[in-house]
Amino acid sequence: MNKFFVTKEVQKDRIKICKGCEFYFKPTGSCKVCTCFMNVKSWLAPMECPKKYWLKTTEINHVKNISEIPSELIKEVVDLYPSLKTGRAKDVAAKKKMIELYNTIYGAGYKTNTSCGSCISACFDGIAKIYKDTLK
Repeated sequence: MNKFFVTKEVQKDRIKICKGCEFYFKPTGSCKVCTCFMNVKSWLAPMECPKKYWLKTTEINHVKNISEIPSELIKEVVDLYPSLKTGRAKDVAAKKKMIELYNTIYGAGYKTNTSCGSCISACFDGIAKIYKDTLK
């Protein structure tokens, strides 16, 4: 598991700034400048806004197991999973979001535009595991 999530308070501050920004694209919750999904990016301590509205931080919340993954990220997984449940992303946006979520949660570095079958499979397996664990 990734060990560099910010605290809930920092994430709330960041996402509030994003949602008030002219570059925030509400339909997907992404930034028009960096194209990241902000509900994911706002949880990561080493990340910062491309316009510098919020900066990276060293204030972190160490995640020791899956039950400590921020609820917003779990919700992102649950919301995304229907677009992946066949084992194949329904579109490019779903594939990108899956890879970004996987990278965030597991500390991986897969490129969101990869077409490598084993890379995509690893991301799917990781996201599917989290989804299935939420059903328990």
